[in-house]
Amino acid sequence: MSTCPYDLNDLNDIQAIISDAARQSLGIYYTRSTADFKADGSIVTEADLAMQQTVTEQLQKRFPLVHMLGEEVDADEQRAVIDSGEDFWCLDPVDGTTNFHATVPLFSVSLGLVRDGEIVLGVVYDPNRQEFFAALRGEGLWVDGRRLQRPEQPDRLGNCIAFVDFKRVDGALGCSLVNDTPYKSQRNIGTCALEWAWLATGRVNLLLHGSEKLWDYAAGLLLAEESGCQAETLDGEAIFNHSLEPRSVVAASTPGLFERWAARLRNFD
Repeated sequence: MSTCPYDLNDLNDIQAIISDAARQSLGIYYTRSTADFKADGSIVTEADLAMQQTVTEQLQKRFPLVHMLGEEVDADEQRAVIDSGEDFWCLDPVDGTTNFHATVPLFSVSLGLVRDGEIVLGVVYDPNRQEFFAALRGEGLWVDGRRLQRPEQPDRLGNCIAFVDFKRVDGALGCSLVNDTPYKSQRNIGTCALEWAWLATGRVNLLLHGSEKLWDYAAGLLLAEESGCQAETLDGEAIFNHSLEPRSVVAASTPGLFERWAARLRNFD
């Protein structure tokens, strides 16, 4: 396991960079953004590009030796960063761009830091609630600068709130969850990073997603792990594999819930 050379002072500086950038970039374009379509059919707005530029520039000044892998960076540059062997940021400048463009107040900024093949630092910012979720590997989870006080978690799937992204889940599995619902209630809010953060804080208890990219989960996965959650792919593999390959996600707020949730999803016939 890599030793994390970053500390709470670094987290505070990073949070200041993100909040300042959000005020400058997101505030300008919210309710008035225009969107272009990317090759995968997703959209990008002026806010994504402005946010990425501002955060990248400020992080470069504060941490000049750390490279940047951003969602809105060219794919060849992304591959070069991840293959370099050097420390790198993984930034989603607006996670939930479709929500942002439609003025649905559910979007976030996600920033992870990878060192020696591990995610060692993660920050998720909810600009609508001005709420920060932050973690250092081995040091736990903070919410707005305070150590997490997570509410008691249920021990039965039937008492759980689940985040399920049916759009990217296998059709047979999705039908099984609809026809024989194992949880109390289901949500999908359109921002992966914020779903991870709310799972980490125990506001929801289960998570299922069929395909998340590195910038979708880099920060949130660490938040979840540092708060006692457990997560794997649907195939039982580690989610982070130091690649740009999209990964499925099965996660729960406690190991006991994870065992039940994973068993239900992998044996749905």
